[in-house]
Amino acid sequence: MHIKTTFFFLAALCLFSAAGETPISRRTAWLKDLASPQKKEKTILKGLDSSDKEIRARAVYEFYLLKKEAALPELEKRISRAGLEETMNLIICARMVKDQAKKTAFLSAIAAKSPHAAAVREANRCNFPFSGSTIRLSERKDWDFEIVKVKTISLQDADWKFLPDRQNAGHLSGYYKTDFPDQQWKRGETGYWKGSMTAWYRIRFQAPPKPDCNAAELNFSGVEEAAWVWVNGVYIGCRDKGPAAWNQPFQLDITQAIQWGKENVLAVRVLNTGHEGGIYKPIALDILK
Repeated sequence: MHIKTTFFFLAALCLFSAAGETPISRRTAWLKDLASPQKKEKTILKGLDSSDKEIRARAVYEFYLLKKEAALPELEKRISRAGLEETMNLIICARMVKDQAKKTAFLSAIAAKSPHAAAVREANRCNFPFSGSTIRLSERKDWDFEIVKVKTISLQDADWKFLPDRQNAGHLSGYYKTDFPDQQWKRGETGYWKGSMTAWYRIRFQAPPKPDCNAAELNFSGVEEAAWVWVNGVYIGCRDKGPAAWNQPFQLDITQAIQWGKENVLAVRVLNTGHEGGIYKPIALDILK
């Protein structure tokens, strides 16, 4: 074949191959190389800089699995330019970090640097350090006596303060702390808000002098849908059973956190994922013996 003819033939073949490549074929080829132990690391590194967002998203995940916590500095450099799916995979990587300080720092970096609001909310949600719940008197294995409600004190609706938390960052800003400055929060009654979001409620209430009792509980008549509770800055516990629990009352023990004869601060973080949410029924302090 003539040299010039050969050149044009090869050029046409290259153009045909490039035109024939599809996102599916490109990703299939990359995954095939990824499955090869000999090519794995090189394939991952190539995938990190791929023009294909699907490949980049998978590559950051594989890079973390390959390097573990040593991958975090490199992954953090990617946050500000990462697509949404890639960022969500960075959050998945963060959740696998065993060192709590490194996990917190990486999730905080995602929340601070990502341009995607959905990713910021998710990073802040995952960066929630509180867990567990206090044990109610009725749940104690060493308590086998009748429990009597000595007194019930209703918390006044008009004394609440409310603030939306659309970034899921209130717990990182200390909204639950006793001395948090909440003067600019909306004042008024509890009740519904419309839309899917997280919001916070705070109230100061006066506890009576210490009575003859064995326990103190907060009785929540209606919260839609999930709630996390602090008293005087102390994490008490949560009710997080999804949308189906929107009309189910629940109680949390605050015996160790309440300050008898003094002003107390109650903070409630509420998450709603449906149409309407909030504390929509009264909360009461039950004194038990």
